[in-house]
Amino acid sequence: MATTIKDLDIPGLKFYEPKSAVATPKASDGTSSTELQSNFLRMLTVQLKNQDPMNPLDNADMTSQLAQLNMVDGINTMNKTMNSLLEMMRSADLVNYAGTVGRSALVAGNEMFFDGQNPIGFALQFAKPMPKASLQITDTSGNIVKTMELGAVKTDLMNMFWDGLDAEGKPMTAGSYRIVAKGVDGATEATPSTFVSSVVAAVGRKGTDINLTLSDGKQILPKDVVQWVIQ
Repeated sequence: MATTIKDLDIPGLKFYEPKSAVATPKASDGTSSTELQSNFLRMLTVQLKNQDPMNPLDNADMTSQLAQLNMVDGINTMNKTMNSLLEMMRSADLVNYAGTVGRSALVAGNEMFFDGQNPIGFALQFAKPMPKASLQITDTSGNIVKTMELGAVKTDLMNMFWDGLDAEGKPMTAGSYRIVAKGVDGATEATPSTFVSSVVAAVGRKGTDINLTLSDGKQILPKDVVQWVIQ
């Protein structure tokens, strides 16, 4: 008959027994419903054991403690439910914003990237009406590429497009360009808020926020979008 090392029964030599192995207890933070109830019953038992015979524990106190225990348990359950709902909403938001890929988002800024072919959408908005306004499109060195006279302007958002041509109608090369605009009212000059459109290239999530990555490399939040533009 075959003999194993275990059959030799060597003193001090121990063998692993799967059936008798003790599982490592799971770490607990003491906030689950079962743990709260267990802890409460332990404390209640200690109170009953150590209560003053001449002044026993009041039933109203016990009822109040039980009510507090149920309230804590209810809050914990509600928090878990709310966290689950929030996660579901965030996932739904990500799916919804995925539909914006390929569309143009109008966001605050005065620098626009021209790809050499497609017109660029941009917008201006003055804080108050101006009898006369103009804008210039410049390259990154400040050289004026094109000047546009706008005439009288109001406070409405003014949507405009640049076709990529200079003042002589010649196409400009691909690259970054800037919008410089101003309004004139007598001796007073005012600079409007400027917005530039860029195609959404990707949609992702960073922590709890939805991030939109534009074709010019900028990363923005959905709340930063002033307007969706068809380009």
